Amino acid sequence: MITLNEPVIYCDYYKHFWQRLSVTGKKGMAMGHTIFIGCIFLTSSIHAHALTLSPLFSDHMVLQRDKPVRIWGEGQANQQVTVSLLDKHYRTDVGADGQWQVNLPAHAKAGPFTLTVSADDIKTINDVYFGEVWIASGQSNMEWKLKGDVVGNEKEIASAHHPLIRFFDVPDTLAATKQTHLPPSHWQLASPDSVGYFSAVAWFFARKLQAQEQVAVGIIESNWGGTPAESWIDIETVAKTAGYEAQSAKVKVRHDWPEVLAANTKQIEQKWQRINDLQGALSVGAANIEYDDSSWQTIDLPNKSPLHHFVWLRRDFTLPALPTSPIMLSFGDIVQNVFIFVNGQHIATENWEDSSSIHQIPLDLLKKGNNIIVLRVNSDWDNQVLVGKNNKIWLSINGKKTDIAQHWRMSNNIEPPMPKVMNYTFTPSFLYNAMIYPLLPYTAQGVIWYQGESNVNKQVYYHTLFSNLISNWRDQAQAPDMPFIFVQLAAYLPQQDLQPDSAWAYLRDAQRQTLDVPHTGMAVAIDVGEADNVHPKQKRQVGERLWRQAASKVYGLPIIPSGPDFTRLDVKAHQGIVHFNQGSKLSTVDNQTLQGFIIAGQDKVFRVAQAHIEGSQPVAVRYAWADNPRANLINSEKLPAVPFRSDTWAAEQVSAK
Repeated sequence: MITLNEPVIYCDYYKHFWQRLSVTGKKGMAMGHTIFIGCIFLTSSIHAHALTLSPLFSDHMVLQRDKPVRIWGEGQANQQVTVSLLDKHYRTDVGADGQWQVNLPAHAKAGPFTLTVSADDIKTINDVYFGEVWIASGQSNMEWKLKGDVVGNEKEIASAHHPLIRFFDVPDTLAATKQTHLPPSHWQLASPDSVGYFSAVAWFFARKLQAQEQVAVGIIESNWGGTPAESWIDIETVAKTAGYEAQSAKVKVRHDWPEVLAANTKQIEQKWQRINDLQGALSVGAANIEYDDSSWQTIDLPNKSPLHHFVWLRRDFTLPALPTSPIMLSFGDIVQNVFIFVNGQHIATENWEDSSSIHQIPLDLLKKGNNIIVLRVNSDWDNQVLVGKNNKIWLSINGKKTDIAQHWRMSNNIEPPMPKVMNYTFTPSFLYNAMIYPLLPYTAQGVIWYQGESNVNKQVYYHTLFSNLISNWRDQAQAPDMPFIFVQLAAYLPQQDLQPDSAWAYLRDAQRQTLDVPHTGMAVAIDVGEADNVHPKQKRQVGERLWRQAASKVYGLPIIPSGPDFTRLDVKAHQGIVHFNQGSKLSTVDNQTLQGFIIAGQDKVFRVAQAHIEGSQPVAVRYAWADNPRANLINSEKLPAVPFRSDTWAAEQVSAK
């Protein structure tokens, strides 16, 4: 209980595609970027003669223990299909529509074993386990790979010898109609060679789950950066959701979506070819020392206004003498893709996951006197190019940092403009149709979800939208009680003490309200956010807090799942008494005075808790109510308190003082 005295009241759509390897490597993929369109890869089941299975049914798969499991696929009508497992055989016939399904009875944890599916031929699936299966979905903070900018990732990757943890990554796919088959993919065992490509949040969740339950853990990743919730919901469900009626109607009345998506895909291919074309960039000549940039504009970094298309930046630096050790170069962040050159030589490439890289300039590239750094930058997401962070644009020469933020020459017209593409990942149902609908027959224990950033601009509708998403998925999975555990958005944007109209705070509140939906849980991340980074680096805390929710609410462990959570506000004698649950003791993370509380009287004017108000008593209290609040309340488990409000006032009704 906390007593508050009244007198002291108070982003590309086409995701950020992963850079693929030019030679067979960790993923064994060729250079390029791919997007699948459902109407292209979908095989008509009526004309299918060969027996086919979903890619989910492949070597190293994990099947959910202690629940009936569905095995399905396609074949020739009336063809008999036999699924064999542990010396038992389960038979069915292919229907007139070319579809078949076999239901396996519940099995306890087991493995490894072999599963076969036979008709005219036999498909053998090896190294199969019964264990725990979870779907990991959402936008970029769920998609964010462990090899990206994640605290402690190098040690984590190096020690990732966990073959009983398996990941299945659903390829990024759009479709205007419901698909019955996923594009090709496969299960991967956790190892130092593979785990860097797993979702960081899902990885830390899986690590804790596997250690606790001592079973095989299968994570099915179906996520896409920068996507709103409505894209992950069936169109009929979205159409019934307030705020999305008109948007859904536009989708439903259009019948040329396959052609539209196919044409857009060609533009995407052209875009990515241009973005990744290092030789093409070199051919422009702007990386060379002798290039004439005298007509270019001069700007300082970080640039306050976004630049567009393919942006070239050049800056000289002088070396009175050659250094005795390699020079280090930092920008803090570049949005999003960049080739970095020094004296005409390419030294580094960055993309969206490299948010704070520091690069080494080899000594043999440097010369006494004048040297030049050249950047070629673009944003594949929204064509809004931003370069660098304050106080993080520097050269380190012999251990001494030199600021190089000023006096860059810039041009964005020496290459043709960025090819124009449409953000159809924002279209209602397009991701659901291709990446969720064909997945949900696969029996899973539950879902972990990290999304909301792309819905902040429509936060007033999010509670209903998100609740409908959960119901939609459960209905499709035929699992009305399927656990759904989600992350409340982390702090972001400049820190503020008083911001009652914060859209980010209202979105967090909408997420908190969704706990009214049965069998849900929420992991709080307010304390791991970063003002200038929408992708917090502390992914371990997020994944492990998701696990705490699952441990308590799904697996029945005697564990406190979250930090202090508001239950009620009592007002007595000009005092507001705030009650919490979750945890035995309240304290502050820094042992300092409580921060983060604001309070209002009947006038609906909010004030910071340390200010004084004369003549009125509090009727409403809010905690951690800002885009990026100063908030320090924790419980005995060192878990942060859940941001909350006791009122239901709309943003336009309140003010601050």
